[in-house]
Amino acid sequence: MSNTERSGQGAARRRQRGIFEHAKGSGIWWVCYFDERGKRHREKVGPKSLATDVYTKRKNEVRERRFFPESIRRREVPLAAVIDDYLERNRGKLRWMDHYERYGRMWKAAFPGRTLREILPGDVERYAAKRRAEGLAPASINRELAFLRRLFNVAIEDAKTDTNPVRPQMFARENNQRVRYLTDEEEQRLREAIGEEHWPKAVVAIHTGLRRAEQFGLGWEHADFRAGVLTIPRSKSGKVRHVPMNETVRELLRTLPSRLKSKWVFPSATGDTPLDAQNFVNRVFVPALKRAGVEGFTWHCFRHTFASRLVMRGVPLRTVQEILGHQSPLMTQRYAHLSPEHQLEAVRRLDTPATATRTATDTAPAKMAARAGAEVLELLKETSGGARNRTGDLGIMRPSL
Repeated sequence: MSNTERSGQGAARRRQRGIFEHAKGSGIWWVCYFDERGKRHREKVGPKSLATDVYTKRKNEVRERRFFPESIRRREVPLAAVIDDYLERNRGKLRWMDHYERYGRMWKAAFPGRTLREILPGDVERYAAKRRAEGLAPASINRELAFLRRLFNVAIEDAKTDTNPVRPQMFARENNQRVRYLTDEEEQRLREAIGEEHWPKAVVAIHTGLRRAEQFGLGWEHADFRAGVLTIPRSKSGKVRHVPMNETVRELLRTLPSRLKSKWVFPSATGDTPLDAQNFVNRVFVPALKRAGVEGFTWHCFRHTFASRLVMRGVPLRTVQEILGHQSPLMTQRYAHLSPEHQLEAVRRLDTPATATRTATDTAPAKMAARAGAEVLELLKETSGGARNRTGDLGIMRPSL
């Protein structure tokens, strides 16, 4: 080999200093360099041309003291991978898993192929605006945003990203004071529309005030007929809750055919699993509401019906709170206006023996209770910032009433 050839090869080696292919023939090139403290760093880059550029860039950063190795080591993590990992890690821990899986599918569709760092606050704001334009309720949008916010918080804890693009001001205010309850006449129409086969499910809801998930997850082991108590092993607050059964519920449960065929009070067709509540609502309950002409009513409104009827029959709010399992009396306070007794007692204090006319007022409570219709009642708003105070489910779902 001539001196000229040797000189050319030496120059080529000098030009490639700091980059190397690993493994040989793989086409994957790495860079190797030292920082200002003499510590060696290696990075997997890719094509040789890119490796050359990266090597030059790193040398310049070291020279100008702009080199921060901690920012280089972080991988660009796809949102879809974070969603899958979050759901898998919390499977069996989260209630309403079907809701979270649905939120995960929605965010994957909203930002296909995007990494965490590529999702900016403006992207999330545009998504929320799009959902509002589609007519989605503020509470529903808040649940979706809360899911994404939780994902990013977990990713930040795992050092997969630096910031959370979901900001507090993106959540809409929610009015949780809406009370819709069933009148006697509506109850009769709904019974005829839903049929006797499924009516026991509505009766249990009306007479116990159980949340939908609590009722449809009820097992026979949770029903104590001797004590007259239904035990909810894990309520909304994460605690055990005991709900009293009246005679209507006792007799109804005793007659259910599932008592001898399944471990579940309301089983699926096979009897091996509880009835899918959402499927039942979509398949049976919603069509029955339409046939009965009952508008603005959801399954959760059975819980309002239960509480409203207790209050209108003079049951103290404190007792109603305990039966419903509300952690705060403010949640139960929405039903206070349905009891005329405390308002009447207040104004009666203005009466004197000489001027009191009890004839008209003595019957006022009964008349007011009788006139209580099925209209939607809006109280003074006690608003929440939307998805800011969460339940034990890792800070996602809003507490049901």
